[in-house]
Amino acid sequence: MGACGCGTNGQAFSWQQQIASGVYTAAASQSIFDSSGSSWCGSGCGKCFQLTSTGKAPCSTCGAGGAAGQSIIVMVTNLCPNNGNAQWCPTVGGKNQYGFSAHFDIMSNGNFLWDNAVVNYTQVSCPSVAGSDFRQCQCA
Repeated sequence: MGACGCGTNGQAFSWQQQIASGVYTAAASQSIFDSSGSSWCGSGCGKCFQLTSTGKAPCSTCGAGGAAGQSIIVMVTNLCPNNGNAQWCPTVGGKNQYGFSAHFDIMSNGNFLWDNAVVNYTQVSCPSVAGSDFRQCQCA
């Protein structure tokens, strides 16, 4: 299961899948997942964010980015910890290897339009299908 208690064994959805058209699950860096670190089930669990591609990748050898202005919605269902992932996932108050203070590790079934896109993000209301599925997870 993901760190938010979503996953296998009859749960509503796998933490590694697309929920609906244009809505994905994601592992978020610690500052988004839970800034206090007081629970395995972070306060960011179940929150949704709209990610909009800037059209760039963080470096010349780590992806092609994505079409500028293209947006998707992600629901946080897992943690992308700094330990073992420092290249991508920063510590709270820190930055990753590329100078970013946040990271979303988007889960897809391999049919995804972006390749390590740098994004702008904002918290949004979750689409109803995502919210109803998340109510069946342990952190709901």
